[in-house]
Amino acid sequence: MNTLNTKITQLKYIFIALLTVAFISCKNANTTNTSVGNLTSKMTKPDKKKYFDSSNSVVYEVKYKDDGFKLRTASSDLLWKVKLYDSKVKISDNEENLNPYEIKKMDTGESKLEKNDMTIERSTTEDARNLVYKIDEIPQDQQEILISELKEKGF
Repeated sequence: MNTLNTKITQLKYIFIALLTVAFISCKNANTTNTSVGNLTSKMTKPDKKKYFDSSNSVVYEVKYKDDGFKLRTASSDLLWKVKLYDSKVKISDNEENLNPYEIKKMDTGESKLEKNDMTIERSTTEDARNLVYKIDEIPQDQQEILISELKEKGF
């Protein structure tokens, strides 16, 4: 009987250890590492994700729409509006989507970054979302969030 109780106690400890590992893995699953710090993200509503800094303060939020998403400040001011299409993405700093940057995937296997019909940079189709790094007016931590969100959306 003592052997059975010992085995049950051992199984309980193993079970608790596995639950702890699973919990930590789930908690870390929404972490976005940036070169300017470590931001964690959490879905706060079905259509909203918030990004937190290391002191657990909200830094950014992403609001999802059927055709894209918006990156906003912690106080919900628009930073970047992203509209998704079959073979391109538009990124603008205004609600009206005026003068957007466009990342286009072309049939040739290339992609290109344009603004006002002027090509800024070319890349491969597989690397299209990384053209966000070529948009100098977007700070690096915001670029990394946009790239991460584009990846999640399958672009």
